[in-house]
Amino acid sequence: MLQLYFRRIKIEGIDNVPKNTPLLITPNHQNALIDALLVGAFSPIPLHYLTRSDVFKPWLTPLLKRVNMMPIYRIRDGYSKLSLNDQVFASCKEVFKKKGSVLIFPEGNHGKEYFLRPLTKGAARLALQSQAELDDDLMVLPVGLNFFNHRKPQSTVLIKYGEPVSVKEFLSAYQESQTKGLISMRDAISEGMRRTLIIPDQTEDYEERKRAVFQEQHEDLSFTELKEINLSEVSVEDGRASKHWLAKVLNPVPFLIIHRVLSRVEDVVFHSTLKFGVGIFAFPIWWAVVFLLLSLSVGINIAILAVIVMVTGLFYSYQR
Repeated sequence: MLQLYFRRIKIEGIDNVPKNTPLLITPNHQNALIDALLVGAFSPIPLHYLTRSDVFKPWLTPLLKRVNMMPIYRIRDGYSKLSLNDQVFASCKEVFKKKGSVLIFPEGNHGKEYFLRPLTKGAARLALQSQAELDDDLMVLPVGLNFFNHRKPQSTVLIKYGEPVSVKEFLSAYQESQTKGLISMRDAISEGMRRTLIIPDQTEDYEERKRAVFQEQHEDLSFTELKEINLSEVSVEDGRASKHWLAKVLNPVPFLIIHRVLSRVEDVVFHSTLKFGVGIFAFPIWWAVVFLLLSLSVGINIAILAVIVMVTGLFYSYQR
């Protein structure tokens, strides 16, 4: 379904994923739940996920735990709840002891910009506390999610796996001084993550670089080529005429449902996730209802033709 939602999902550095070793995966976080879905769906190894605790509603918790999600508590959830992270970290250590993998977003929150935000100490603390109880070398794997467009369906995303970082190298410093050890580990994770991002920093030319780099004409370029784009040699494309009206005319009900849902969510970072989540149910149900009604009223041949037109129109509308 992700491959249908995105025009292209490019993956580089997949050979950097260690096998048969405890692994802490640290992606950047720009696009809500869809970030975890992208890393998990295309990972060559099974993952466990540390997820913000406020999504663990009573009716949803059994499902989230079924797909290896564990709640992580932040200061905004209340200081009284931070102690619950001890139990969560203990669960992560058990995963590591079985040479499993855990995903955590070290930025601690999501943001709609491309650069890396300051990291919290949570990932570093989990890594070092776990390594102290492990015989195997725990590795931290930075992952960069580079979206050409954060909210537009049928856009491109480039997933870049970085070089693993050995936690054992920082353990002695942590045992001598927890504060200095945590800072060193956090900085190493941050540097590894920055190397997986096309635009890692908010520089003076950030806005210009963002507009110049993430254009449709550059979707075929590699990570290295995108990093090396010379702003003085690139012109920003004019916006292309939108064909989205065709998709909306042919599929009015799903688009109306998605519009209603998005209108109630102020944080635009959730929009892509909601479009994906609502769309994978709304569109197939809409096509099935239309097919059933037309089959009963005008015949199956017309019904099949109508569904083909609706599906084709949807994907055509988002093509270049």
